[in-house]
Amino acid sequence: MLQLFSRYTALFDSWQILRYEQEGESYLLHIKARLCDGSWLVLRDYLFQDGSRKYSYHWMNADETFRRRWDNAPHWPTVPTSPHHEHRPDCEIPGASVITNLEDLFAYLEKVIQC
Repeated sequence: MLQLFSRYTALFDSWQILRYEQEGESYLLHIKARLCDGSWLVLRDYLFQDGSRKYSYHWMNADETFRRRWDNAPHWPTVPTSPHHEHRPDCEIPGASVITNLEDLFAYLEKVIQC
């Protein structure tokens, strides 16, 4: 997973692993990264021993105000891509999301951020 940072190196100014634990195939990853445009990402991605995953990718402006978040918390069952959904600052109710992993997220950010 961390090799993705090398593949998308131009996207990042810096990144810090706040917590990483691995046992067998399961892992817990928590990273804070500064993107090349000055915005921030706080990434949490967990793979549990039973194969289930929990993630939250929180994107903030340079001043750390909310920009967007993707996660798979199961509390929005009416979203077509549930449990995967996307929060936006201009919407009260989350929308559908096709971003479900770090590779999808980095590919998306590479397209929308001009560095």
